[in-house]
Amino acid sequence: MGGKSSSLENAENSRISAFPEVFSSQEFSCAASCQAMSTAGILGSLLQVEENFSSCLARIDALILKPLLQAEPHDPKEKENFQLLVLLNDRFQALWNFTEENSRNLRGKRGSSDSGCIQDFYILWKGDLFLSLYIQYFVTFANFVVVQGFEQATKSKSEAWKLHKALLKEFLRDFTSESSLAPALHAALHKPFRDHIQSYLQLLSQLQGQLQEGSEQDVVAAVIREFGKLESFISQVLDEACFTKELWKSLGYKFTDVLCVPERRLLEDSRNLPISSGSARSERLLLFDDVLVLIQGNSFQSFDLKLVWVDENCGEKSAPGLYNLRITTPEETFVLSAKDPQMKAVWKWKLEQAVRQALNGKRDFPLWGRSGEGSEAPSRRFFTYAFRTEGRLRGATYEGEWLWGKPHGKGTLKWRDGRNHVGDFQEGLEHGFGICLVPRRSEDRYDCYKCHWYQGKMRGYGICEYGSDLVYKGYFKDNVRQGFGILENFSAEHPFKYTGQWENDKRNGYGVWEDKERGERYIGMWLDDQRHGEGIVVAQSGLCYQRTFHADKMVGSGILLLEDDSVYEGNFTEDLTFVGKGKLSLANGFVLEGTFGARSGRGLRTRGVLNTAPEPEEPRPAAQLGLKEFPVEQRWTGIFEQFLEFLQSGCKEEMEESFTGFHIQSSKELRKSQEYLFCQRGTEEISWKTEDILEELIQHQDLQSLQSYLEKALKSSLHPLGKLLRALSVAFQATYSGIGANRHLLGMAQEEVKFYSKKIWEFYQGLLQLALEQKGQVPSEEADPSLQKGSSLVLPLILPAFYPELSMLYMLQHQREDELYCQGIVELSLFSDIQLLEFLDVQKHLWPLKDLTLTSNQRRSLVKDKCFLSATECLQKLITTVDPREKLEILRKTYEELEHTVSRLLEKEFRLPMDDLLPLLMFVVSRANRAMNTSRGSGCIQRKAPTAPDPWGKSSFS
Repeated sequence: MGGKSSSLENAENSRISAFPEVFSSQEFSCAASCQAMSTAGILGSLLQVEENFSSCLARIDALILKPLLQAEPHDPKEKENFQLLVLLNDRFQALWNFTEENSRNLRGKRGSSDSGCIQDFYILWKGDLFLSLYIQYFVTFANFVVVQGFEQATKSKSEAWKLHKALLKEFLRDFTSESSLAPALHAALHKPFRDHIQSYLQLLSQLQGQLQEGSEQDVVAAVIREFGKLESFISQVLDEACFTKELWKSLGYKFTDVLCVPERRLLEDSRNLPISSGSARSERLLLFDDVLVLIQGNSFQSFDLKLVWVDENCGEKSAPGLYNLRITTPEETFVLSAKDPQMKAVWKWKLEQAVRQALNGKRDFPLWGRSGEGSEAPSRRFFTYAFRTEGRLRGATYEGEWLWGKPHGKGTLKWRDGRNHVGDFQEGLEHGFGICLVPRRSEDRYDCYKCHWYQGKMRGYGICEYGSDLVYKGYFKDNVRQGFGILENFSAEHPFKYTGQWENDKRNGYGVWEDKERGERYIGMWLDDQRHGEGIVVAQSGLCYQRTFHADKMVGSGILLLEDDSVYEGNFTEDLTFVGKGKLSLANGFVLEGTFGARSGRGLRTRGVLNTAPEPEEPRPAAQLGLKEFPVEQRWTGIFEQFLEFLQSGCKEEMEESFTGFHIQSSKELRKSQEYLFCQRGTEEISWKTEDILEELIQHQDLQSLQSYLEKALKSSLHPLGKLLRALSVAFQATYSGIGANRHLLGMAQEEVKFYSKKIWEFYQGLLQLALEQKGQVPSEEADPSLQKGSSLVLPLILPAFYPELSMLYMLQHQREDELYCQGIVELSLFSDIQLLEFLDVQKHLWPLKDLTLTSNQRRSLVKDKCFLSATECLQKLITTVDPREKLEILRKTYEELEHTVSRLLEKEFRLPMDDLLPLLMFVVSRANRAMNTSRGSGCIQRKAPTAPDPWGKSSFS
């Protein structure tokens, strides 16, 4: 019994604790002008009132509550009401104890010499506690009335109760003339309290009249107002309780068993204030303090007020003589019609008040008065709801923000089968960033979709980890993979990676497939998940061929490039065996043209003509593939389309978030927050916002500041141009790194990077034009540089992102020349300094010897160890440097050290012309190589750190 009573008490406290504290603790001082004798008299009257009230409470406790509590019932239903009686007794005892405590306090004050100050009135300085105790008591009393607790108590079969009835009736005559016992008990447990509050009000009014105008009189007036509110509150609570009790009496058990709750109050009934449903479905409308109930025949619908929205502007035509209110709930919307505008206004006001109070978790004080917190409930709410009716959300539970009956804002949607979606919602649909988990039927694993959504479907950039060890990073549209994306399989059985275009959830268009198990990479066209069209296959062994594919099968003739620079043009099989007509051009210049075929176990058979032309003096340049077959403007269109869509939308911030988020480093591990998905937002010092981007664009239009701005933007993973560059870097790396590092693809790579610089410049111009349009300005033709000038401004800024792949391709393309170059550097390192300076034809006035006052032999010895030492030491750092920008910085400092040494020698500023600079640079390279050979063994600095050669070739910038 104690546990159940405790739970009821907790429920009551949760409702009561929400009432505002109307008294604040204040200290009162006794003013000199206070009429002490009159105030002391009022104090004495107050003591008499308290003592009489305490005596009355003692009789009620002895003659009513204790006998009732001794008659504990055995029926389960009656036991629930008995728990309420126990809680009511607890509230009664608390009030009685408080009255006794203050009676003792008043007696002590009365006997003191300084009595007569208003601080002696505990109802002033303990008003908050006083108010709280009365509210708790009457709310519990009303709950007991609602469940017909007094009626059931008087029917007790306890012998002790039967013997006590005669004495009780005699006592109850003082409270009511009713002969029935239940109304008498009802009156005895509330009338003395209300009378006592009236006594307080009378005494406080007398006290206010004794005080002069000032702060003390204002305090008493404020307390009188609060006691008036309390009196109104008690009347309203008791009226609501009787109103609700009569309802439960009139309804059948089918309704009361489900709807009757002690704490629930009926606020309005359509039979008392007529209103009906527009569809004539409901015979009766009941407004409670927590739910709205529609009754039709033997069935009813209940709507939690926390998810009820009331709108008088229905947008629907009313029938003549009807005034409508639209009620919106998560799964149903209906119209209430009243015949009188005043009736409609009352219903709207009561509905709004009830909804607002339900959302706040508390009732107003008093319940229906001007002290409410506002007439309208907020449209945006936070609540949990389980969908029941048919539809896509049937069986799902949503917890989060709502707006006009639909999920709107942040929330979590969970289905019974294990699916759940966490993210942003708009008008009931997934919209914005979200994470969705979908269980796999055959396995105890989940597919995780972590991406952007548009009107309930995946759209924009996302990262999806499937339960089968597949990870997709790319774009979606209407729940399928669409546009540019990367699909990677991390399983040990058949690891692969596809980077390229998708259409309707299938590989379609230009893409790169890497089969890690076979050590092959396919670069080319796709159709319906199969290789279809022109394609290049690069093997880990160094073989490379170009072929036409149809439904994943090779058709027609192709080009096969061998490691020794031999080239075969013709037909060949899947295992690269020559068949049919073909032409084999050997590295030594011989050409074999004819018909080829394979003999089982006996090698290659051919019939044709062998042309033995002499070997050319110059090595034949390696063939370049893909230049004609894959026009550069048709590669990676999916990346550029996303940026163009973002630009055409006016650079909306929500589109920028879903525009792209690719990293150079791929990761199997799913990110656990939106921050990680969007390029680890917050990890950079620079924060980019759309309005800031457009504003800065206008401020940086001159050449010097533009270059600085572009450099900063391209380095940022949050700026749209920086995001675009990272996506292009991912595509470039997928094509030309690892297996794809083949010298026959250098031309494709060079062409691609040049095109990237052109497109980035175009998009920059698009952003600038948009920024100017939003400012109402017109682009200036004079300030707008040409496209070619703009792309050459961008090119050096983006080169570091592609340096590793370009450098490797260049090394492979010029491997033979590099070997000869390194061999020459090694041979030069055998010379002494004087011999090398003479051999390289360095002008003698540049030799650093004039500042040495030594003999010729001493001078030769010093020159051998000291000549251009600072420049040599600077260049040696090149071999331990990885970053391309740092390598270029080392070369620049090497040139500066050379000029510094020469200027010191000539005792004036001197800029080395190219004719003088190149011999000196060769000297420093040779000396640096010899120093490293001495400490690390033989080798060539240029082979170890290929930085000096131009990866674009001799005519790349012509």
